[in-house]
Amino acid sequence: MQWLRLSPDAHLLKLAPRLEVLMKEILDFFETLYTPLVSDTMDKLGIHGQVVDHAVQSMLFDPQLKVAGIAYPCRVVPTREYVEIGTLLEMVDSIPADSMVLVAADSDIDAALWGGMMSSRSKARGARGAAVNGGVRDVEQIADLNFPVFGTYRCVKDIRTRGYMAEYNCAVNFGGVEVRPGDIAFADANGIVIIPSQHLHSILAVLTEAKLNEDRTISGLSEGKSAQSLYSEYKAF
Repeated sequence: MQWLRLSPDAHLLKLAPRLEVLMKEILDFFETLYTPLVSDTMDKLGIHGQVVDHAVQSMLFDPQLKVAGIAYPCRVVPTREYVEIGTLLEMVDSIPADSMVLVAADSDIDAALWGGMMSSRSKARGARGAAVNGGVRDVEQIADLNFPVFGTYRCVKDIRTRGYMAEYNCAVNFGGVEVRPGDIAFADANGIVIIPSQHLHSILAVLTEAKLNEDRTISGLSEGKSAQSLYSEYKAF
């Protein structure tokens, strides 16, 4: 299991399949939420700086879009030389199930960091989505795949002679957020938040009640109740 740093202890190895199921349930739970609620919850816990630059948005706007996956970060660097895409091909062939592929360029590259064939292979590998801090192309193919892709802009140009995949499954700075393999990336129509793996337990412990309080507040507002009285009771607005 790639996401959990387990020792070879036999007891832990027996637990691995159950932990994989638990992680799927956690990801599914995040997809019942929305990024502002998760961001607000982390703020209240003193976990700041986890919202990706707002320039990174869904390439196909859908107000109902929600995707949560285990971060699989990759790093692209600019170049003016022709570099073959061998490392990129290795990366897409290594994408784990339930991942959210995050491609971070060291600086802006006037080329597509993501495209249709990468989306096709990622979906076949079981990835939940992808996000890049740069260009995306093959929008029609991506739409046909129904595979969530986030980026900064659309770009026709090929990456060769402009950039290359330097490494993958590594720590990166993605949209101003430090991301490590195994963190959780949660994205929706508002943007993307990164949930650090070391804080996952404490965040989950608060999120359920936070969602319940927001739901109660929204219900009260629709019934005509005072915003001040609802805030006094539920501390959500």
